[in-house]
Amino acid sequence: MEHSTNASGSGQEETVVSPTGHSEEFAQQRVSNPTKEAWVLDSLKKRRTEFLHKQQIRAFVGTWNVNGKAPPADLGQLTAWLGFVPDNEVELEKLPELVVLGFQELDVRAEAFVYNNSVKDMEWTEAVERSMGGAKQKLVKVASKQLIGMFIMVYVRTDMVDVVTDVKMASVGCGIMGMVGNKGAVAVRLTFRDTPMCFVCAHLAHDGAQVERRNAQFHDLSRRLTFAGSAADADPLTPSADVVGSGATEADRMHSVFDHSYVVWFGDLNYRLAIDTGDMDEILARGEHRSLLGLDQLQIVRMNKQAFAGFEEGHIDFAPTYKYIVGTSDYDVRRRPAWCDRVLWWTRPGCEDGVQSEAYESVDSVCTSDHKPVRAQLGLDVWRVDVEQRRAVFLEVLRELDRYENECIPTANVEATTVDFGDVYFGRAVRRQLRVGNSGQVPLEYGFVATPNRAAVAPGWLRITPEHGMLLPGQHVDVELVISVDERTSAPLSTRQEDLDDILVLHLTRGRDYFIQVHGAYQVSVYGMSLDVLVHCKGAVRNMTRADFEQCLRSGQFSVPRSMWLLIDFLSRYGVDRGLTLFNYSGDSVLGRRIREWLDTDQPLDPGTILQWPEGGDAQGSSRMSLTDQTLVASAISDIDVLAPSTAEALEQLSLGTWTPTPMRAESDSESEPDLEPDSHRHLSSGQAAEAIAGRAAHDAGVDTVASCLVELLRALPSPLIPTALYTACIEAGGHSRAAALEALEVLPPGNLNVLVYLLAFLREAVERGATAAARVARVFAPALLRPPVGHIRVDAEDGYAEMFVLYLLQSHGQI
Repeated sequence: MEHSTNASGSGQEETVVSPTGHSEEFAQQRVSNPTKEAWVLDSLKKRRTEFLHKQQIRAFVGTWNVNGKAPPADLGQLTAWLGFVPDNEVELEKLPELVVLGFQELDVRAEAFVYNNSVKDMEWTEAVERSMGGAKQKLVKVASKQLIGMFIMVYVRTDMVDVVTDVKMASVGCGIMGMVGNKGAVAVRLTFRDTPMCFVCAHLAHDGAQVERRNAQFHDLSRRLTFAGSAADADPLTPSADVVGSGATEADRMHSVFDHSYVVWFGDLNYRLAIDTGDMDEILARGEHRSLLGLDQLQIVRMNKQAFAGFEEGHIDFAPTYKYIVGTSDYDVRRRPAWCDRVLWWTRPGCEDGVQSEAYESVDSVCTSDHKPVRAQLGLDVWRVDVEQRRAVFLEVLRELDRYENECIPTANVEATTVDFGDVYFGRAVRRQLRVGNSGQVPLEYGFVATPNRAAVAPGWLRITPEHGMLLPGQHVDVELVISVDERTSAPLSTRQEDLDDILVLHLTRGRDYFIQVHGAYQVSVYGMSLDVLVHCKGAVRNMTRADFEQCLRSGQFSVPRSMWLLIDFLSRYGVDRGLTLFNYSGDSVLGRRIREWLDTDQPLDPGTILQWPEGGDAQGSSRMSLTDQTLVASAISDIDVLAPSTAEALEQLSLGTWTPTPMRAESDSESEPDLEPDSHRHLSSGQAAEAIAGRAAHDAGVDTVASCLVELLRALPSPLIPTALYTACIEAGGHSRAAALEALEVLPPGNLNVLVYLLAFLREAVERGATAAARVARVFAPALLRPPVGHIRVDAEDGYAEMFVLYLLQSHGQI
């Protein structure tokens, strides 16, 4: 049953307004930045005496588990429990401003559980009010709430009725099946002047072994006990931020137990003593009960923050309140004595020291139950807010904040708002610098930040160094912007689905944002173009539009990419047929760029230019890296973070001496050993055969460059010729047999298979005619054909297995 009285009774409404936003005039001025809000609140706390008027009131809190008994016929027992009832004339100012009484096991009848009703509340209410004597005329009951055996009543002193508002009640059962009200809590919340507080009367699980269940019930009740919206904040300086500016009204919001300045939690909490020392009877007989407090389960769980964390309790200087033989003050020796009946309180941050314990005791003379009643008198600090004065102080604080911010706003000089990179080619980094200077009077923290359309600060093809930093007044920094298109970012650019256009956001901490547009003209190339596109294109890709690529892909016809055919045809005619070695040297970077340009514009490779290219004729004039070493370096580079230079870019910057062949790193059984060396080298190891070929045959710088272009074309594919999904199967096959290698390629897409067959046919011919060694082919082409998926962790033998896989493919003439 539930009873509620509007405590104000005056018909006047008092608006409780938070200085940071619970009224319309402040909502527009609310400081949304958490750091600024903390500064405003701290400033208001320092000046709170200017608008907060503090008063201390007394609250009498009593709890009693009545064990299903009727009110005692001798009302003197109730009067003894209440304690504040005078023997003579009642003096109003000596009575507590609040009286809160809680009962447990008020009704233990079976029908009360089944039908969730009880008639005992009125019986006990009448008995309590009669026991108050003349004090009853000075107290007004503002709320009561019953849930089966739990019952709470709240009285307010008559001269304080007008300042008590927003009275709400709630109840939650957590007993049988976690819902029935044989265990649970009843609660009342109210606002005293401008200070909201909540009183919770609880009855938790019994039995000494049920500690964890009691802990869980506390947390369950804390979550499920809620009250309808109220006009008051828990702290006049710290309003609930989720309400302000959210569009929700106070009527829509549910307040939890902890949305108050104070929470007083009392009742039969049923925490027992952790262990039986064996001599408890003697200890209690000697009145040394304080020595048992270290075994109190409630104190232990509070200390370990398992339940009631942050709650406080008065000093316990009374004997355990359970379990007594009814009608006596003697303990029932069949049960371990315990302090089951408690009164605790919690204060919200900002309201520390707002509750003081003035008295905390049990009443030994009351013997009608197996529990002794407990009472506490608490001193509570309550506030009255001067709304107009608070508004004035708040506005002064805001003006002070504005002045500080205006003096401390950082400013910057940004050299340009547009950065043009000009023509951008696959694998060639283009660099620009952007100067940023501190033109303000305070240190400047800057950083490029992500945009709503992109999680990263820049697209994958753009690197920024440094991305963030700090400048003192007068200092500047040259930020380097680098566009580098490689196989990881080239696919959408190659078909003109995307452009090299973006807007960077340079953010100043506590300052403004600068928007910088970057632009580059990507020169579409067969390098970096996906195989699906290459096998369909038959013309100059440089001149194709987005519509041309779409039409080409819709044709459904595919063949070996024309660029690959041009390279292999040239190597066959001017390399293999002329008895030159292949894949020993990396070629010349300047000639390589010219060959790429011919491929991109669908021009034939000019033998006159290529074959007459001077040895060491690259721009640097230095010796050239072995193609095998080049490939191994490129493989290592591919594992570097996305902001690292691209493979092609790195290769252009590297130029080392002639590569010295080394033996294969993987071994295989005799049954699976490939046998593709020329007859004159058949009895040599793969490394020795490569040395023999390199030492016997001549090489040509132009042919070497074309061979390098072929390898780079394969490495530049966004998705390798053998898809990464097959990588693990191919590596495992390389460690087994040729049959396993062929089986791994059974699911290879038709377009990929067609190109692979064409490439292997050329490589077999080159090996058979002595232009290169099978081991050299495996070493050079394994990283180009097999690329591990992102996040793959390499093992030591993995490179050797990859090379063996390629050797098995070379051996499988007519089988693939």
